[in-house]
Amino acid sequence: MVTKADKNKARLKRHLRVRGKISGTAECPRLNVFRSSKHIYAQIIDDVAGKTLAAASSMDKGFELNGGNAEGAAAVGKAVAEAAVKAGITEVVFDRGGYVYHGRIKALAEGAREGGLKF
Repeated sequence: MVTKADKNKARLKRHLRVRGKISGTAECPRLNVFRSSKHIYAQIIDDVAGKTLAAASSMDKGFELNGGNAEGAAAVGKAVAEAAVKAGITEVVFDRGGYVYHGRIKALAEGAREGGLKF
């Protein structure tokens, strides 16, 4: 019998490995990314206080684009950067969530950089 590898289980394992190395502080919070097949979510987290400082997703009201493609991901990146700048955050550490830095994840990161975040 052929068994198929569980992709999400492998991603969670990679995510734990990444999270062991990076952590968000008040001075330099963590930009966390989660993607599903239809949507993409980003939030800026202070791990010391355990609080979400800013967030954006393709499910927000007024979001017109498709969150399942790179164009929509870039728009979410710009939106989270805009919310972060309003909250007084300019520098973050990027947590790709165990995903490969390619496609929608890369587009979100570049959109956040265009929006004014540094990482």
